[in-house]
Amino acid sequence: MLVASSGYLVLAAVLGVSGVIKLRHPRALAGQIENYQIVPQAVAGYAAGALAVTETACALLLLLPPARRAGLVIAGSLIAAFLAAMSLALARGRRIPCACFGVREELDTIGLSSLLRTVLLGVIVVMSLLARPAAAHPAQLLVAALLLVAVFLLAEMARLLPRRRPTRESR
Repeated sequence: MLVASSGYLVLAAVLGVSGVIKLRHPRALAGQIENYQIVPQAVAGYAAGALAVTETACALLLLLPPARRAGLVIAGSLIAAFLAAMSLALARGRRIPCACFGVREELDTIGLSSLLRTVLLGVIVVMSLLARPAAAHPAQLLVAALLLVAVFLLAEMARLLPRRRPTRESR
Protein backbone atom coordinates (compact mmCIF):
# COMPACT_ATOMS: atom_id res chain seq x y z
CA MET A 1 0.00 0.00 0.00
CA LEU A 2 2.75 2.46 0.93
CA VAL A 3 4.65 1.67 -2.28
CA ALA A 4 1.61 2.26 -4.50
CA SER A 5 0.62 5.41 -2.65
CA SER A 6 4.15 6.81 -3.09
CA GLY A 7 4.28 6.37 -6.86
CA TYR A 8 2.85 9.80 -7.61
CA LEU A 9 5.92 11.37 -5.98
CA VAL A 10 8.23 9.41 -8.29
CA LEU A 11 6.24 10.49 -11.33
CA ALA A 12 6.11 14.12 -10.17
CA ALA A 13 9.90 14.14 -9.74
CA VAL A 14 10.64 12.49 -13.09
CA LEU A 15 8.17 14.55 -15.11
CA GLY A 16 9.01 17.75 -13.24
CA VAL A 17 12.75 17.49 -13.84
CA SER A 18 12.26 16.35 -17.43
CA GLY A 19 9.74 19.10 -18.17
CA VAL A 20 11.85 21.90 -16.69
CA ILE A 21 14.92 20.76 -18.65
CA LYS A 22 12.84 20.71 -21.82
CA LEU A 23 11.40 24.17 -21.09
CA ARG A 24 14.94 25.53 -20.89
CA HIS A 25 15.96 24.16 -24.31
CA PRO A 26 12.91 24.18 -26.61
CA ARG A 27 14.81 24.52 -29.91
CA ALA A 28 17.16 21.66 -29.11
CA LEU A 29 14.19 19.55 -28.04
CA ALA A 30 12.48 20.32 -31.34
CA GLY A 31 15.54 18.89 -33.10
CA GLN A 32 15.34 15.75 -31.02
CA ILE A 33 11.64 15.39 -31.82
CA GLU A 34 12.51 15.71 -35.51
CA ASN A 35 14.92 12.76 -35.10
CA TYR A 36 11.98 10.50 -34.27
CA GLN A 37 10.40 11.30 -37.67
CA ILE A 38 6.88 11.06 -36.24
CA VAL A 39 5.66 14.64 -36.65
CA PRO A 40 6.35 16.93 -39.63
CA GLN A 41 9.43 19.11 -39.24
CA ALA A 42 7.26 22.26 -39.30
CA VAL A 43 5.35 21.01 -36.24
CA ALA A 44 8.34 19.86 -34.15
CA GLY A 45 8.79 23.24 -32.44
CA TYR A 46 5.17 23.34 -31.35
CA ALA A 47 5.35 19.71 -30.23
CA ALA A 48 8.44 20.50 -28.16
CA GLY A 49 6.73 23.39 -26.41
CA ALA A 50 3.57 21.38 -25.79
CA LEU A 51 5.55 18.42 -24.45
CA ALA A 52 7.62 20.54 -22.06
CA VAL A 53 4.57 22.38 -20.72
CA THR A 54 2.52 19.18 -20.42
CA GLU A 55 5.23 17.35 -18.47
CA THR A 56 5.73 20.27 -16.09
CA ALA A 57 1.99 20.81 -15.58
CA CYS A 58 1.49 17.09 -15.03
CA ALA A 59 4.12 17.12 -12.28
CA LEU A 60 2.26 19.95 -10.58
CA LEU A 61 -1.09 18.16 -10.89
CA LEU A 62 0.41 15.07 -9.28
CA LEU A 63 1.37 17.13 -6.23
CA LEU A 64 -2.15 18.52 -5.75
CA PRO A 65 -4.37 15.92 -4.03
CA PRO A 66 -7.63 17.01 -5.75
CA ALA A 67 -5.95 16.85 -9.18
CA ARG A 68 -3.77 13.77 -8.59
CA ARG A 69 -5.96 11.31 -10.51
CA ALA A 70 -6.00 13.63 -13.55
CA GLY A 71 -2.22 13.95 -13.23
CA LEU A 72 -1.87 10.16 -13.17
CA VAL A 73 -4.01 9.80 -16.30
CA ILE A 74 -1.93 12.44 -18.10
CA ALA A 75 1.30 10.82 -16.87
CA GLY A 76 0.11 7.45 -18.16
CA SER A 77 -0.74 8.99 -21.53
CA LEU A 78 2.68 10.65 -21.77
CA ILE A 79 4.50 7.46 -20.83
CA ALA A 80 2.46 5.44 -23.35
CA ALA A 81 3.30 8.00 -26.06
CA PHE A 82 7.01 7.93 -25.12
CA LEU A 83 7.03 4.14 -25.22
CA ALA A 84 5.31 4.12 -28.61
CA ALA A 85 7.72 6.72 -30.04
CA MET A 86 10.80 4.83 -28.80
CA SER A 87 9.45 1.50 -30.04
CA LEU A 88 8.68 2.96 -33.46
CA ALA A 89 12.15 4.50 -33.72
CA LEU A 90 13.75 1.18 -32.78
CA ALA A 91 11.58 -0.72 -35.25
CA ARG A 92 12.77 1.69 -37.94
CA GLY A 93 16.39 1.00 -36.95
CA ARG A 94 16.99 4.55 -35.74
CA ARG A 95 19.80 5.06 -33.21
CA ILE A 96 18.92 8.41 -31.68
CA PRO A 97 19.14 9.99 -28.23
CA CYS A 98 15.94 9.43 -26.27
CA ALA A 99 15.73 13.10 -25.18
CA CYS A 100 14.09 11.99 -21.95
CA PHE A 101 16.09 14.20 -19.59
CA GLY A 102 17.81 16.59 -21.88
CA VAL A 103 18.63 17.33 -25.43
CA ARG A 104 22.34 16.78 -25.96
CA GLU A 105 23.81 14.27 -28.38
CA GLU A 106 25.74 12.39 -25.67
CA LEU A 107 22.53 11.32 -23.97
CA ASP A 108 21.21 7.81 -23.68
CA THR A 109 20.43 6.33 -27.07
CA ILE A 110 17.04 4.68 -27.21
CA GLY A 111 17.30 1.00 -26.51
CA LEU A 112 16.58 -1.59 -23.87
CA SER A 113 17.58 0.71 -21.00
CA SER A 114 15.30 3.60 -22.00
CA LEU A 115 12.45 1.21 -22.87
CA LEU A 116 12.74 -0.56 -19.52
CA ARG A 117 12.84 2.76 -17.63
CA THR A 118 9.69 3.88 -19.45
CA VAL A 119 7.89 0.59 -18.83
CA LEU A 120 8.76 0.73 -15.11
CA LEU A 121 7.38 4.27 -14.91
CA GLY A 122 4.24 2.96 -16.61
CA VAL A 123 3.95 0.25 -13.96
CA ILE A 124 4.18 2.96 -11.30
CA VAL A 125 1.34 4.86 -13.01
CA VAL A 126 -0.86 1.75 -12.99
CA MET A 127 -0.01 0.95 -9.35
CA SER A 128 -0.78 4.53 -8.36
CA LEU A 129 -4.09 4.55 -10.22
CA LEU A 130 -5.13 1.31 -8.52
CA ALA A 131 -4.04 2.40 -5.04
CA ARG A 132 -6.60 3.74 -2.65
CA PRO A 133 -6.09 7.39 -1.82
CA ALA A 134 -4.11 7.61 1.39
CA ALA A 135 -3.27 10.45 3.70
CA ALA A 136 0.17 11.92 3.20
CA HIS A 137 2.75 10.10 5.27
CA PRO A 138 6.41 11.08 5.80
CA ALA A 139 7.50 7.56 4.87
CA GLN A 140 6.18 8.17 1.34
CA LEU A 141 9.19 10.38 0.61
CA LEU A 142 11.61 7.61 1.55
CA VAL A 143 9.66 4.97 -0.38
CA ALA A 144 9.43 7.28 -3.42
CA ALA A 145 13.18 7.91 -3.32
CA LEU A 146 13.84 4.16 -3.15
CA LEU A 147 11.42 3.52 -6.02
CA LEU A 148 13.10 6.19 -8.11
CA VAL A 149 16.53 4.68 -7.50
CA ALA A 150 15.20 1.20 -8.26
CA VAL A 151 13.70 2.32 -11.60
CA PHE A 152 16.92 3.91 -12.77
CA LEU A 153 19.18 1.13 -11.46
CA LEU A 154 17.12 -1.60 -13.10
CA ALA A 155 17.10 0.32 -16.38
CA GLU A 156 20.86 0.85 -16.22
CA MET A 157 21.43 -2.81 -15.40
CA ALA A 158 19.85 -3.62 -18.75
CA ARG A 159 23.02 -2.24 -20.33
CA LEU A 160 24.95 -5.13 -18.77
CA LEU A 161 22.97 -7.72 -20.71
CA PRO A 162 24.86 -9.22 -23.64
CA ARG A 163 23.88 -7.71 -26.95
CA ARG A 164 22.80 -10.05 -29.68
CA ARG A 165 24.78 -9.59 -32.86
CA PRO A 166 22.82 -9.99 -36.07
CA THR A 167 23.67 -13.14 -37.97
CA ARG A 168 23.96 -13.25 -41.73
CA GLU A 169 20.53 -14.91 -41.94
CA SER A 170 18.80 -12.14 -39.93
CA ARG A 171 20.26 -9.27 -41.94
